[in-house]
Amino acid sequence: MDSFLSVPILVFAAVVQVTILPQFSILGGHPDLVFLITVSWALNSTLEQGVLWSFVGGICKDLLSAAPLGSSVPGVLIVVFVIHAIRQQLYSVGLLTLIWVSVLGTLFQQLLILIILLVSGFQPAFANRLGYSVLVDQFTYFVLPTTVYNLLTIIPVYWVIRIIQHRIRSDQRMARRN
Repeated sequence: MDSFLSVPILVFAAVVQVTILPQFSILGGHPDLVFLITVSWALNSTLEQGVLWSFVGGICKDLLSAAPLGSSVPGVLIVVFVIHAIRQQLYSVGLLTLIWVSVLGTLFQQLLILIILLVSGFQPAFANRLGYSVLVDQFTYFVLPTTVYNLLTIIPVYWVIRIIQHRIRSDQRMARRN
């Protein structure tokens, strides 16, 4: 059941991220809703589910952008593997876990996407507008604001995902009893 939910949830998140969130952009960035949902799901699921959600989320995100298909997948996939490796050492997910996943995961994923785009020949529209390198320009214009937005929105996104996961698990227990 959890695997089937990934497509509608992540398609909806990708559509909202591409259509609505850029309208509320301040300083160039906006929350990466697909990334936040994927890592929130991975924090309390199996590695297989986290990998599936990262592939589905990355593909949905890339289908609705001009980026090459699959360019969003490697960053979030590596973050999911790191989450799984560290989660085995934790008793539960706390505020500190959400903060480091949000900040470090976003920085890693956004920089990896930027490198993939630059290697594949894509350049941001605002590249070299101030005479800096493309990497510095992209980092200050998009990556840092996105990191701040993700830090501010990880808690509500995680809370909603936990409600969905709890509901699914209680429905599965009820189905097993019947």
